[in-house]
Amino acid sequence: MRKSSMLAGAMSLAVTAAACTSFLTDSTASTDPNNPATVTTAQLFTGIQAGQFIEQEGNLAFLTCLFMQQCQGVGGRFVNQESEYTITNATANVEFAGIYGAGGLLDLKTVEANSDAAGDKQYKGIAEVWEAFVIGTAADVWGDIPYREAAGDVAHPAFDPQLQVYDDVEAKLDQAITDLAGAGPGPGANDFIYGGDVAKWAAAAYTLKARYALHQVEVRGNGKYQDAITAATNGIATHAGDFKTFHTTATFERNVWYQFQVNSGFGDDIVAGATLVNIMNAQNDPRRPQYFGKTPSGVYGGVDVNGGVGPNGVSGLKGLRDDPGFSQPIVTSDENSLILAEANFALHGAAAAQPFLDQERASNGLSVVTATMQSIMTEKYVALFQNIEVWNDYKRTCIPALQPFVNPSFGNQIPGRLYYGSAEENTNSNTPTAAEQLQHGGDVVSGAGINGFRNPNDPNPCPAPS
Repeated sequence: MRKSSMLAGAMSLAVTAAACTSFLTDSTASTDPNNPATVTTAQLFTGIQAGQFIEQEGNLAFLTCLFMQQCQGVGGRFVNQESEYTITNATANVEFAGIYGAGGLLDLKTVEANSDAAGDKQYKGIAEVWEAFVIGTAADVWGDIPYREAAGDVAHPAFDPQLQVYDDVEAKLDQAITDLAGAGPGPGANDFIYGGDVAKWAAAAYTLKARYALHQVEVRGNGKYQDAITAATNGIATHAGDFKTFHTTATFERNVWYQFQVNSGFGDDIVAGATLVNIMNAQNDPRRPQYFGKTPSGVYGGVDVNGGVGPNGVSGLKGLRDDPGFSQPIVTSDENSLILAEANFALHGAAAAQPFLDQERASNGLSVVTATMQSIMTEKYVALFQNIEVWNDYKRTCIPALQPFVNPSFGNQIPGRLYYGSAEENTNSNTPTAAEQLQHGGDVVSGAGINGFRNPNDPNPCPAPS
């Protein structure tokens, strides 16, 4: 069976129901109406990939783009709900459920168990990388989350401390790397990322280890920078090894950003953000036509957080990425190089960081700039456009300096997390209320409270520019 036709069925179940309401936020977006009693490992794995493509490309990525002012909402809910931070426990309810339900942790555990029983360590290892990625993303966004009890028979799974979850994710990636070196045959063509290439999967696992190490440096110190260097040294080395979503021009296999632009009815509600466009204009960045369309005057422009429009006008999200078959980069060699640049700069200074910054910039047609934390993280802000990881980078480094929208609910700061989904709050008695989250953030287990609506790995809010 062609892999594209297998993906189409899973994507159709996950996407089409959402277009008639709020794009990718309808409760049916992650529900299989056929609910088959028995499915094969290959079918489960196809559904996992389709579901997680949507997790990485859909609502969480839109929120990140808006919070980080790479995009700006100019219409509908994208003005008040995201750009002005009027988020609730319904904002990412589907996405929180997608971590665990159909296409999430429960299915991943089944694929791992089936693969183990069949003696297929490579298949198991690939599923383990996916599990670590899914759970690591959840810890990034929500802080403390259910994990160790989440895939069993516990009716009300306990929330685990975020840092413990990161430890478990790192251990899962280590196990995946070991299993990837074991017996096959693996998923083969049913793996839409690497076609079963275990060497590429191992490299992606190392880059993910480096990513999650960086997410801990604020609370665990510089040793996590060294952990990031150790892992990233074995990570994704070239664009040929990039972890990208899989899309085609077939109706139910199209890129999610394209579907938003063309099929949702909300496509003109999100445009280019002035912060990102201004950075790219200043360096005559060759990636601009990939990201944005030109304004009527033939240049690139964006909208700022307070609705201001510069003399260049406003670009839509109409660049080369706005193509139905575009495969969205999720974990890449660019990220890996910039992880090495940041970590080496923090531990060893500019000379140690320079080769890695040069490598990433050269791969994107850019000239050499001096390695500083500002230049490294600004380049990463540009390179990871439409990627959830940009939010994590900002929370850690506060680069670039962003002017928050004034919203007293979050201390006039950009939110450091999202609310747990309303379904989790209604069904799991361990879930804190929205009011409790405003007080303690994502610190559910200790209850000690942190500085506002933040997660335990991110205790300090970024100051607003003076």
